[in-house]
Amino acid sequence: MSMEITTESAKKAQKEAEWAYNKAMEKFYYSMLEVVFLRIKSHLSTEGLKKVVEIDKKRANNENLGVEFSQKTWSVLAEAWTGAEGLAMTKIAELYGLETSDLDISKIQKLDGTDSSPKCTPSK
Repeated sequence: MSMEITTESAKKAQKEAEWAYNKAMEKFYYSMLEVVFLRIKSHLSTEGLKKVVEIDKKRANNENLGVEFSQKTWSVLAEAWTGAEGLAMTKIAELYGLETSDLDISKIQKLDGTDSSPKCTPSK
């Protein structure tokens, strides 16, 4: 059983994959955040733990600081993930034998910094 792949079906598949990607990335960012925080905490000295507790108290008592800290955290996660994701995509594309001509370049993140990755916001 073979499926006919048309430009229209390819565009539909792209949209569906992009929607699913954005949903999965939001969950992934929250998981990555938890893993990174736990990893940091597992390495904290007494002084390090005091610093974390102090900053967390300040964030809890100052909504603007909390929002700013969260925004910076999401930016750091996005920056860290972009490199890892790009490397993984390159390696997996190689496994499939894909070439540049096999990709819709318009869908690839621009080098000028525009980013279509999900924007995570802390839940209240």
